[in-house]
Amino acid sequence: MHLDQVQTRLPSRRRVATHEMVAEVLREAIATGHLKASQPLPQDEIASQLHVSHIPVREALRQLQSEGLVTYQPNRGATVSALSPGEIREIYEIRAILETAAVRRAAIHLAAGKLDLAERMLDLAEADQDGAAWGSHDVEFHQLIYDLDQRPHMRELIDGLLRRVDRYWLIQGLMLRHRATFDREHRALLAAIRQQDGPRAAAILEAHLAGAATLLATAVEQSEATAPG
Repeated sequence: MHLDQVQTRLPSRRRVATHEMVAEVLREAIATGHLKASQPLPQDEIASQLHVSHIPVREALRQLQSEGLVTYQPNRGATVSALSPGEIREIYEIRAILETAAVRRAAIHLAAGKLDLAERMLDLAEADQDGAAWGSHDVEFHQLIYDLDQRPHMRELIDGLLRRVDRYWLIQGLMLRHRATFDREHRALLAAIRQQDGPRAAAILEAHLAGAATLLATAVEQSEATAPG
C-alpha cells in the first residue's frame, strides 16, 4: 500500500474530520485499483502511512463497510470487498431500475445548461487517452443527466452502487477497450434527452447498462478461471 501517494493526488478541499479523510483516501485507492479485491487492510499500516491514530482508521473502515467496499472476515480482519460475477450482474440490474427512473424524469425538465455540460463531458471523454480520466468523465456525465440535485436519497443509492463496481473497469482494463461503443451509446442517450423523449432515453440507458454488466461480469469470470490456485 502507498496510501500517502494516493492522498497527495486527491484535490484539496475544505477541512474534514480525520476519519472522513481516511475514508476518502481508502475509497480512492480502492476505486483506482491501488487496493485490490480481497486485499487485507491492516489498521496499523494505514494509520502509519496516513499519520493518524487507530480510532479514525477504525471509523473509516466501518464507513466503507456500510458502502460495500470493505468486508470483515474471521481471522483476517478488514479486507477490500470482492464481487462475484453474479453480484456484478445483480448490482447492474438494480442500477438499471434506479437510473432509468432518474433519466426518464430528468429528460422532461433538464435545464439546457446541464445538457451542454453533459455534452462537454462527452467531448472530454472522447479526447482522453487515460482510462481513469475517461471513467471520471463518464461518471460526471451520468450524474448530470440524472439531475439528482434535489433527490439526495436517490443520488446516494446510485453513487453507492456505482462505487461498488466502477473499480473493476480499471482493474480489468476495459474502459478504453470498449470506449467507442460507450461513447456512441452516450451520444444517443444525450440526443434522446435533448428531445425530451424520456421513454427512449430510458430504453437506451437500460441497454447500455445491460451491455456493460455482461462485459464486466464476463471479464471477472474469466479472470477467476485463469487465476493461479
